[in-house]
Amino acid sequence: MKEKYYILKAGKENEISPLRIFEKPEVLRILANPLGFRIFQLFTSPRCPIDVARKLGEHEQKIYYYINRFRKHGLIEEVRSEKRKGTLAKFYQARDRAFAVKLSDMKWEKLTSPVPSQKKSLEPFIRNGKIDFTIVIGSPDPHGPWKERALDSPTAIDLALFLGSFASERVMPNYKLDIEMREKDMKGNLILVGGPVVNMITRRLNKMLPVNFDLNRRDIISRISKNVYRDDQFGSINLIENPWNRSERILVFAGKRFPGTRAAILAFISDPERILKGNRFDHSKISRVVRGYDMDGDGIIDKAEILE
Repeated sequence: MKEKYYILKAGKENEISPLRIFEKPEVLRILANPLGFRIFQLFTSPRCPIDVARKLGEHEQKIYYYINRFRKHGLIEEVRSEKRKGTLAKFYQARDRAFAVKLSDMKWEKLTSPVPSQKKSLEPFIRNGKIDFTIVIGSPDPHGPWKERALDSPTAIDLALFLGSFASERVMPNYKLDIEMREKDMKGNLILVGGPVVNMITRRLNKMLPVNFDLNRRDIISRISKNVYRDDQFGSINLIENPWNRSERILVFAGKRFPGTRAAILAFISDPERILKGNRFDHSKISRVVRGYDMDGDGIIDKAEILE
């Protein structure tokens, strides 16, 4: 379900925010309780009940009492689990960050102008309407240990056109070949297109990626789910901290072969906010696995499914 955004009027200025709308105010009673609200605030990020109990100095059973009430009203959801001392610890997170109560006869005014909800999620690559990244694609000439030619340029163009639509000004050029990259070029926000066989910058980062590649078999390996993906149609998306400059980020689109890379970019263009919410096995990791499909039989990947 896609989020709905509402304009909040405050004097001469308007603010845009996603809101969870309740028509029955009794749903909010649990949040009116001071302890309940303090507990709920801690679940803005994934938390285990025992960790919340320790932080607040409350009995664990009391925390579970509120968790059950939160879950009953759909305020939080289970996002992951991990083994702790022989038991399975479950982690929960709030589904929404802002709430409002709607009167039953209240009318909403619909706006035809688009809400730029995606701009925030595309930071730091798009900042204040300005492009702040370099796209790095593999060289079309034989290069690297495997002497491979990169074929990802066409799908990189699709990605560039999509990202450019969120920018109010252009800075050219915005791309480099992997063989042109020098140490000084590594320190900004980077968008890498192509797997470690055809893009040597992706190869340098491969071991750091939560979803990476077995360079011998060229399979995609998820270190999060422990799954292995072997078909050419599988692709991966990773958003990580730039190891050459911790204040910047690197976004990696990589497939086992070109169809997988195309599927990764297609999935991102179709719904970037969903992609950037994180892996379904661990929401704290912005690492995804997708599979591409050729729906019309023309030999070109035109649909992508998110697997994790």
